[in-house]
Amino acid sequence: MKQLDALLAKFEELFCSLGFIAATLLMFINVVMRYVFKAGIPWSEELIRYIIIWATCIGIGLCARREAHVSIDFFAAFLSKRGQKYLNLFADLVAVAFCGLMAYYSLQTVKGQLATGQLSPALQWPFYVVYFCLPLGFATGALRFVQHFYRTLKEEGEE
Repeated sequence: MKQLDALLAKFEELFCSLGFIAATLLMFINVVMRYVFKAGIPWSEELIRYIIIWATCIGIGLCARREAHVSIDFFAAFLSKRGQKYLNLFADLVAVAFCGLMAYYSLQTVKGQLATGQLSPALQWPFYVVYFCLPLGFATGALRFVQHFYRTLKEEGEE
């Protein structure tokens, strides 16, 4: 299980890193072509948008793994260590529920896009390919929050 977790972590890090690097390079090339050759790559803006969307969605799980999501710790500062752990457990449950619901409903959106057969304007890619990053990202986010919940619960038992 640890090997699978490490493999998923490497995939998340590599995908996000390479995605943002590719988007930046493509954007740079397109800007240079517009100013030097007076013509850009017509489909580049759409591809950049999709790369950033995919990298951001895959980053949901990566941020959950690193505990890098935005959180408000004002109230936690007034709690005991034990109270903070219970608050973390509650926050993880809320995050799992949110990610689970978002994964479910975004999967319904993907199914709808699959049924319509709608294509993106410039690249002519099926929209379900573009939208599939949503259920994937939220599902990995839910998995990472479950892992954090388990680790926090395990720490609670060690006190």
